[in-house]
Amino acid sequence: MGIVLGLILITVFLFFPVTTYVLFWYETANSAYRDELARISGGKSVSWIVRGIISSILSHGVMVACYPLGFIGKLWRPEPGKRGSSPPIILIHGLYHNPSAWIRFRGTLNRAGYERVYAFHYNSWRHDFHEISGQLNEWITRISSDFPGESVMMVGHSLGGLLAKAYAGRNDPSDGPGVRAIVTLGTPFGGSKAVVFAMGRLANGLNQGSDLIQELEGMHVPSSVSCTAFRSPVDNLVLPAASLTPPSGWKEDVTDPVCHVAMPYHGPTNRRVLRHIDAIVSAPGTDTSQGRPVE
Repeated sequence: MGIVLGLILITVFLFFPVTTYVLFWYETANSAYRDELARISGGKSVSWIVRGIISSILSHGVMVACYPLGFIGKLWRPEPGKRGSSPPIILIHGLYHNPSAWIRFRGTLNRAGYERVYAFHYNSWRHDFHEISGQLNEWITRISSDFPGESVMMVGHSLGGLLAKAYAGRNDPSDGPGVRAIVTLGTPFGGSKAVVFAMGRLANGLNQGSDLIQELEGMHVPSSVSCTAFRSPVDNLVLPAASLTPPSGWKEDVTDPVCHVAMPYHGPTNRRVLRHIDAIVSAPGTDTSQGRPVE
């Protein structure tokens, strides 16, 4: 038993990070992104990749330690009847994860005065994208009784960003609350070659150029919705890097060099996303009865 556990730990905490970064470098070295990475890193591509590997090892440790918390439902929804001046924020985790991915970011939001934070949970093994998208729509409609008449802000990590985009671009915008803003972290808008190593219908649908990815590329979010995509310059799970490029009309922001899994846990990234949310909420024309008051 001890040997089996040891092999699992070695695979999760060392083999996986190193292997995925070998694939990242192979993909990067054979594309124009090699020069782009050298430019934005100031010629420190190797050290940035090392930082990515270290962040991968650390973030997988955090993920394993916190994962059980994702099944404690009351942690991921405000108390019934919770009121506040901040807008409702919906968090959507990525593939194979659960709401515990947001353990740090939720705390960042709460400390900043955002008290109405909801985390959606889906099963990565039992359903495909369209089934989970339908579950998200139903869930948002159900929890909207907590904030009648208000629009939501959506933050999605990886696949969660695609789910947020699908909700905002749904055929009948009147079906459920409106969307005020979408923020994505490491979302594979163009799919990813790395999913060939993944398992399950949900993962298989995310392959580069798949029918699902083409469908989502043809889905447009209303221009009234503020959309921003944060991406890491050394994302080891969305390959090639060009797949992180958001749709036309979206804003794009490059984070510090951290791995894909680390993005929701990474303090500096959390604070950058918070500043972005603050800017949207305090923008001219914001209804302060639904948004966070300007400080």
